Amino acid sequence: MNGKWTQGLAGLLAAVLLMPTPAALAAEIGSVEDSPTGSASNAATVDIANGSGSKVQFEPNGEVELTDGKSASFTLVTEEGYRLENITIEIKPEAGSTVSLTLEQDMLSGADVNSGISAQVDQWPSYSNTCRLTVTAGQLTADADISISAYAPVTEYDAEIDEPEDGKTGGSGTYGNGERTTLSVTPDQGYQLKSLYLSYTVNGKTETNTVSSSGDWNGLKIAWSAADQTTVSGPLYGDLRITPSIEKIPVTHKVRIYMDDGLELDRPGSETTTVDEGDSLSVRVSTEEGYLIDQMLVQVGKTYATWTPEQSYFMVNYDRISVRESDDSVSFVLPEITDDVTIEFASTYDENNIPIKLEEGSRINIDSDVGDTVARGEDAAFTISTTSDRYSVKRITVRIGESKASADPDDETIRVGNRNYEIQDNGNGEYTLYIDNIREPVTVGATSNSSSTVSRPSLTINSSSNMKITKSVSGSRIDAGDSVRFYFTPNKNYQIDEITVKIGGSSRTVGADKAYIRVGGESYQMSRNADGVVTLYLDDIEENVTVSGRAYYSRDSVKPTGTVKLNTSSRIAFLNGYADGTFRPEANMTRAEAVVMLYRLSDVENVSNTGDIFIDVPYNMWCAGEINAFANAGIIDVTSYFHPNQYITRAEFVEMLYRLMGSPSYSRGTLRFSDVTGATNEDAIYYAVSRGWVNGYADGTFRPFSYIARSEVAALMTRLLNRTSGGSGVSYKDVPYTYWAYRYIQLASSYI
Repeated sequence: MNGKWTQGLAGLLAAVLLMPTPAALAAEIGSVEDSPTGSASNAATVDIANGSGSKVQFEPNGEVELTDGKSASFTLVTEEGYRLENITIEIKPEAGSTVSLTLEQDMLSGADVNSGISAQVDQWPSYSNTCRLTVTAGQLTADADISISAYAPVTEYDAEIDEPEDGKTGGSGTYGNGERTTLSVTPDQGYQLKSLYLSYTVNGKTETNTVSSSGDWNGLKIAWSAADQTTVSGPLYGDLRITPSIEKIPVTHKVRIYMDDGLELDRPGSETTTVDEGDSLSVRVSTEEGYLIDQMLVQVGKTYATWTPEQSYFMVNYDRISVRESDDSVSFVLPEITDDVTIEFASTYDENNIPIKLEEGSRINIDSDVGDTVARGEDAAFTISTTSDRYSVKRITVRIGESKASADPDDETIRVGNRNYEIQDNGNGEYTLYIDNIREPVTVGATSNSSSTVSRPSLTINSSSNMKITKSVSGSRIDAGDSVRFYFTPNKNYQIDEITVKIGGSSRTVGADKAYIRVGGESYQMSRNADGVVTLYLDDIEENVTVSGRAYYSRDSVKPTGTVKLNTSSRIAFLNGYADGTFRPEANMTRAEAVVMLYRLSDVENVSNTGDIFIDVPYNMWCAGEINAFANAGIIDVTSYFHPNQYITRAEFVEMLYRLMGSPSYSRGTLRFSDVTGATNEDAIYYAVSRGWVNGYADGTFRPFSYIARSEVAALMTRLLNRTSGGSGVSYKDVPYTYWAYRYIQLASSYI
């Protein structure tokens, strides 16, 4: 026990001996006060000195206390119409003189080395009314009070947009700093905005930019509309000047080129080309071996021209267009195009060089005993075999002129057109096809088949609006060489406009009225029934097939307004001939031509002929006024597109007449057409028939989807207008006295 106490006392004495003396302790305390860590007891109080009338708001706006190494940040927001000019920081140390720091655009930071206080603005306001101020306490030497205030005077800027020659502007004026402004420019009709040049001076610095689309720039929002109003809007923080550049909207025209078999289009690069008005277009067509160009038909707007070989030129609208002709090509330049152009090249056969073409499928050899061409009436033999014993000849295909057929090689014959041709089995998988008395181009092809695999082409139907597309087979694949039918059924009040067919790597689009479509060098039949259903017949399919279509709205619930009525007493000539002395009685009439003709035969009262009603009828189109008037009067349906250059059908033509007569009630009688019942234009068709204006055909059909020819229009309108006498002095070189519509055409072309 005594030993433990002794040990404890010894430890206590050792601890006492290690404690510093009072003098040493005093010296140590003084050393701490003089050291940097000893200043932690000093503080700086930051206060916002702006009064209630200040135009600059601080956040936070109350007192903030700082100690060594600490910072305080403030967000300054200047009221609209005012611009921050400077920030003043007054530092009042507990002992000593007051120090003032001033921050401005060219002086973003400052410091008082005596007090250890510094201040900095991250960025002076330029494209905004906001900035951020940071006050930092470094090593405080003593307590201090810090007072912050800001000065923002009234500031205004000019926002100007130059007035263009072909447009109108708005919004120019004087605006306060940060005040929202909107400058606008609207081109005149027929013009469009090309670009905007912007010059923006903020804080004495000018920035420029040229824009031609919507976007944002330096806090300004550009909302672009080339042909309508374009605006530049946003808060203004400097002088803004905008210079618009406006140009005339280019008028474009379509050039469509159609070619018969054996012809190739070298220039332009596509059968359908869009050109700006006034531009020229170079055209060059070459012939394949065994073909010749028979003639060329050119339509520019409503003007027609014809060219045949050995002519050095043709005339269009008083323009003499030179034609360069060589052994295998024809070329010319269409100058200053001012309307839509259609060019049709017709081919014929060189009777001394009728072309022979071989189409060898995969793993197929075809040899012939003639060259690439034969003379008219010659015979040819074609030997067909495979490149490997593992394959056999599956199908033989023969095309002679426009007729085509396929057969199994073991069928012994193949019937093309109305003739049979022999297929001889030579054994060992080799066959010889004999074609005699050749008078048209011949194409011979064949496909192979493997004993282990069978090619199965896929059938794809792409989604197409306002119609239903079905096929004659249930699956999505067929055996190579099989046939399939596709049915394009329009929705109610729609008509099929065109169909697109892709077979293998080749694709083609044609109008739904066509009798066939040619894809990859092969022709396939098409038909359309009274209900508007288009059927596509694809035979002997060896490659993947994809089909799609397009439909257009063909009828609206609109009723005639009565503001446009047909004047059945009109005596004017309503159909004229052409400058070359022809009438072209078998030529089809376009939708635009039909409207213009009927408009001139009508009494028009209080109906507008202006407005952008149809996308494809611009305000400056030659027929725009008449089409717009008929649309506003309910004579034609208002849809997105009018298709002015598309041929008008028999049903569409009588529908306009029916509406021009006020869509009256009538007694239909007992006559019925097999292809009209339930059709969209049924009432109009039977009304026209009941009045004796138009007739059906001997087979009991009306053929509502057939186009109406100029001769048919002459006959129909002459009956409607009850014209029976006059016009005996009118004659056309392509309308002989014996022509069925000779008298109708005379009456239609005369003032009676």
